[in-house]
Parts: sequence; structure tokens; C-alpha cells
Amino acid sequence: MLTSSPTQQLDTLLELSIADFDIPDDVRRIAEQRYRDVGDWLADYYDGNAADGVIYPQGSFLLGTVVQPILNNCEYDIDLVCRRDLPKSSVTQAELKQSVGTALCSYVSSSPAGTPTQAESKRCWTLNYPHEPFHMDVLPAIPDADATPNAILITDRELRNWQHSNPLDYAKWFEGRMAREFAEARAVLAKRMDVDDVPDWNVKTTLQRTVQALKRHRDLYFEQRPDDRPASIIITTLAARAYDGAGELNEVLVDTTSRMPGLIERRDGVWWVPNPIREKENFADRWEGRPTRAEAFFRWIEQAHADFAGFGADAGVDRVVRKLAESFGERSAKRAGASYATSLSETRDRGKLGMAAGTGMLGAASKSKAAIPSHTFHGDPEG
Repeated sequence: MLTSSPTQQLDTLLELSIADFDIPDDVRRIAEQRYRDVGDWLADYYDGNAADGVIYPQGSFLLGTVVQPILNNCEYDIDLVCRRDLPKSSVTQAELKQSVGTALCSYVSSSPAGTPTQAESKRCWTLNYPHEPFHMDVLPAIPDADATPNAILITDRELRNWQHSNPLDYAKWFEGRMAREFAEARAVLAKRMDVDDVPDWNVKTTLQRTVQALKRHRDLYFEQRPDDRPASIIITTLAARAYDGAGELNEVLVDTTSRMPGLIERRDGVWWVPNPIREKENFADRWEGRPTRAEAFFRWIEQAHADFAGFGADAGVDRVVRKLAESFGERSAKRAGASYATSLSETRDRGKLGMAAGTGMLGAASKSKAAIPSHTFHGDPEG
């Protein structure tokens, strides 16, 4: 629905742009079914032990911040954990990695739905689905008996020691940062859909949209030098800490990016982005070996802030769409502009539009406002 507020109209264009590189509902449903199929199969493979071979999502798929990559065939990356129910003393990292790989090989050989193939990477195993727009990275893990119940130990081919992780508790922390807005957004959506039970993934907060916007802006900014790209966990953590829980989407984008650099710590000459659920873990530890990554981060976040601040509620639809293209890519901006234009045209046909005085933005007209002529949107698809 279109509104008369220029700020809300800008937010509508932002929302449409970001939603374009979010994972579509139908793709998400298929991905969920695929990883459930893997989990069900592994439960039987590991002698019916319900605690062994447990599969669950982590990262952006769990947090609701998935972004379609601009590289790698634009496939969505679904990150999963496969937790074996084994004590640390009973298995080496190499053995754990191989045991999960062998199980997945047997799964692939069973000709499951989606006909996946299997490949190995540094930390995980990848299931590639040739006819679907995603792949699944399966990370082997075991319980971390010395930490909280959800903590896990994971392998890394380049490191000798077990690595600590806890994606489930991190997700709880992230959800806690946006809990109030999430509850309010869900209530509005439930009322609009006329249903009581709205799936979590149908609800998007300004924090989730901000993280998605930052990740897409990063991918474009570092397209020619991907080795300098800041990790998604750094962006997500800093954005969640900077987020104050209120505001329109563009306001949150601008405010959050202004706060993020000041949340990076300097400890004994080392840049630190502490894990909020494990303070001794530094998400920016790899900056130490590559100091240019820290410099690149600060240059990028400054540019992201300038770009987001430059959208401007009074810039006019044409100019906003052009600026969106610079930040999020031509396709997302064109689709947002086209969708917005279609909505305007439908409302215009009902005779309810007028020009918001002095803004160049379109909004619902009062009875005293004159009808406006047709508008040409820069970035509309031809034909």
C-alpha cells in the first residue's frame, strides 16, 4: 500500500530493493525440505540415535539475513551444522570431517530429491543441487562439553586446534537485539494476513534489512578484490550492536552505519570485534595477518554510510532509484522502481494520487489535490 509520507515512500523503495536479493519464499521452502531430508537420512544412518548427526541451519539462513551472491552463479548459500554426538577425546578433527563426508556420500548415492552432488571445502562438505538456485555447506561439529549446551567444536583444515562456535546462542542474541520490533512487525503482518501463526521467516525487521543492505553493498564494493571483504559475522555483529531498536528503514541504515566503526575495539594493538556470547573470541582475528583488511573495512563502511545518507526522502523517485542501483545493483533497483511504478499506476487508475508538495515524491492525494500525469521511472525494464 502506498502512503503519503515521502519518508515512508523512500522506505518502500528500499524494502523492495532489498527484498529482491533476499531468498524467495518458495526457494526457502525447498531448501528447508532438502536439509530436513538430509537430517532424517543421517538419523537412520547413525543407528537411529536422535542426538547423532543432527542437522540445523546457522548463519544468515538462521538469522533471516540471506543475500543472493553476485558471484558463484548467484546461488544462495545455505549454511548447516552436522553435529555428531561424540566426545572430543574419541575423535580427531580429520576423523570427524571424514565421518560426515562418508555419511553424506552415502546420502548422495541414495538418489535423494534434488539429486545433489558432493564436494569438499576447507571446513565443510558442500551439497550442490544442479536444478535449484542454492547449495548447502554442511559443517561437521561435536558438542563442546566445556561450554554451554549449544556450544560446538568445529574443524578447520588450516588450524591445529579445535575451533569454538555457537550459532544457536548467537542467533538468540541477535533475535534479542530486535525482539520488540520483531513482535510488533509480526502482529501487524498477522493482522494483515488474517492469521495468528505467522512463520518467523515471513517477518523482516529493520535490523535484518540493514544487515542485508550492508552485505549487498559490501559485495558490490569489493567485487574486484574479494579477499578484502569484511566477513558477514563482523557486519552482522556490529550492525546488531549499533541498532537501537527503532526508526524507519533509511534512518536505521544511516544511524547504524554511523555507529559501527566506533564499536570496533583496539586491544594491545589488535583490532577486536568480540563475539557477544563468547567475549574472548575475536571475529576480526584474521585482520591481524592482513592489516589492509581493517583499512578496507573502515573505507567501505564510510562509503556505505555516505551512500545510505544520500538517498534522501526529497530526492524524487527517479533519483532514488538511480542511487539504489549504485548501492544494491541495477537489477534490484530496476525491479523496485518497476514494482513501485505499477503500484502507483494502479492507485492512479483509482483516482487517488496527488503530488506531495515540494518533495517530488508521489503519495495519496487529498480531495483538494489535482490528479497528476503519468510518470516515467528511470530504470524501468523495457517492454
